[in-house]
Amino acid sequence: MNKQSTIDDFELVQVPDEAKRSWHVISLIWLAIGIDISGLFLGAFLSSGLSINDALFATFMGSLILAVLAMLCANIGFQSGVSTPLMSSSVFGRNGGKILGAINGISLIGWFAFQADFFAYILVDAFAKYNLIMPHIIALIGGGILMMITAIYGVRALGKLSTFSVPLMITLITIGLIMAANSQSDSEHIITSPLSMGEAISYVISIWILAAVAAPDIARYAKTRKDAILGAGFGFLFGNSATIVVALLLTQLTGSDNLVDVFFSLGLGIAAIIVLVFAQWTTNSSNLVSGGLGMSVVLPKIPRPALVAAMTVIGLGIAQFGMIDLFTAFLTLLGVTIAPSAGVYLAQYYFLDKAALAYERIQTAPAWMFKGLFSWAFGSAISACTAGEFFNLFSITSISAIDGILASFVAYYLLTKLTASDKENQHAY
Repeated sequence: MNKQSTIDDFELVQVPDEAKRSWHVISLIWLAIGIDISGLFLGAFLSSGLSINDALFATFMGSLILAVLAMLCANIGFQSGVSTPLMSSSVFGRNGGKILGAINGISLIGWFAFQADFFAYILVDAFAKYNLIMPHIIALIGGGILMMITAIYGVRALGKLSTFSVPLMITLITIGLIMAANSQSDSEHIITSPLSMGEAISYVISIWILAAVAAPDIARYAKTRKDAILGAGFGFLFGNSATIVVALLLTQLTGSDNLVDVFFSLGLGIAAIIVLVFAQWTTNSSNLVSGGLGMSVVLPKIPRPALVAAMTVIGLGIAQFGMIDLFTAFLTLLGVTIAPSAGVYLAQYYFLDKAALAYERIQTAPAWMFKGLFSWAFGSAISACTAGEFFNLFSITSISAIDGILASFVAYYLLTKLTASDKENQHAY
């Protein structure tokens, strides 16, 4: 029984009070997820397109937008106490929630594969600098097992890992920044691929917007509403921006955008490897945690740990056999599809009937709720029309995922109000 309770992530029920945590633990989880290698590379990319001041502004503005969205979603997660796909049953119906869970789960298998492969390549290169040969498949499987074990134990394991890893990573990165400042390069910062401010903010938001709309997965563990909101806000504002800012500063100080090389050149090779391992460990474990929650809604009779293990094996297979490039366009499509779902439950909670997202109502949701499904589909279509990777027909905010969220929000609000007016008119006659 003790073993079962340890690995129980409460995927189909409310999180009990004894398992809940305060805001600083929630924040550490988001900080750990936010400190990842892709953020470092995004910072280097922004540095090539903007001045340092403009790049910093874009980073903090994008992170602020993400933080606000995450706080709004986290507040709903605290209210319901359940995972995002299960919570969404209140606006899409039980089967609609399963659709979202399946899309989310498949998407996160792909992102797990991408991040695991990325981790393996960088780890192999890092060890090669010490003339140590590590086969790619060993790095891939070893990293995948670390990530899988944490994900099997769920959000609480992420919290324990984050409590240890975040202070360590921040300390090592700070040391790297101080040493880089002391050996500052005289090279002039050159903009090679100019970016507009809108494009830069869009890139910053895009990297973590799916995590923001899935904030209820973590926020359901908050002790109080304040803990849920503060944890998400602090975690996204600083977690999302931290690694991007570090990359910007290191690039500015050293003139190099290869940040692993920068750390090795400063004599911090071991630190670079430690940061790499912990950064990808926490981030990719969170992909498996959220993916497992989504698939548990789809396949409730299969134990969540078994689903996490299966997702890991599939993801490692995708990475090892070079299918990631074929999967990328599909992942982008799924991203365009997932984000607009948030617009529906944001409209329901903040402008229509928040009681609909209470756990008791979620349990009695009908099989299908077509107003929510239509609004979600409409938002996804708008997102695809404004996305540069797809149709690129027009632009609303310059951020296609935000466009989709706004579109689904407005569509659901109007449909709900119009159908309510029709019912009132019928009763009047």
